Amino acid sequence: MIRGILSAATAMRAQVLNQEVIANNLANVDTVAYQKDKVVFQSFHDVLMYRFDQLTQTAIGGFSSGTVLHDISTMDNIGALETTGRSLDIALPQGTYLAVETPAGTRYTRMGNLRDEDGYLAVGGYRVLGTNGVIALEAGKAYSISDDGSVLADGEIVDKLSVFSFSGDYELQKEGNSLFRLAGGNAISIESPRVLVGVLEKSTVDPVSEMVALISSMRVYEAAQRALRSHDETLEQAVNRVGRV
Repeated sequence: MIRGILSAATAMRAQVLNQEVIANNLANVDTVAYQKDKVVFQSFHDVLMYRFDQLTQTAIGGFSSGTVLHDISTMDNIGALETTGRSLDIALPQGTYLAVETPAGTRYTRMGNLRDEDGYLAVGGYRVLGTNGVIALEAGKAYSISDDGSVLADGEIVDKLSVFSFSGDYELQKEGNSLFRLAGGNAISIESPRVLVGVLEKSTVDPVSEMVALISSMRVYEAAQRALRSHDETLEQAVNRVGRV
């Protein structure tokens, strides 16, 4: 019975975390180039059971104490494309990222809604990096992006976007505001990324499927809650009756 309570409790905890991830996905339905997260579960502490016979022991099977959240995986598929017609809106090929300057160092993003902010090319409030550092914009000039990532001022190339892919044993860790931090591996600069101009990549979150997943998670939570209550009542009866005997 104690094991049943433990299994139910760990399942409830895992579903609470799952609901938090789903809720965050739903909150970013309209975020440009947002890549949704998905929870990966695993059994908690698989234990091999033994039968003891005098001085020997024989394995008789395994036992799991429930389910826990193992990892939160970011899905790297491409979202739907939306035509905007803006000369500074771009969509990147799959597996490639823009480099931006942040107070914590270089970070990567797939957001393509570039803007002129305080005289610099920026996205999401962070300055975009080019081959020569941050890209400064002069007042009075018309800026655009070409399909090879070049930044044009009145039709003349002034810099080129720093677009990267990654290799080796790397991990991209989310840091909020659609930014990623590279952990391990190598960042590889792409000379001709072939971006789509006048197009934005939308969020990869499907609100309908996420709502279905949220409802499913809530039902699993409720089922685990009922199981925990049942085990608790059974344990209470066993303790009270054993005490009377």
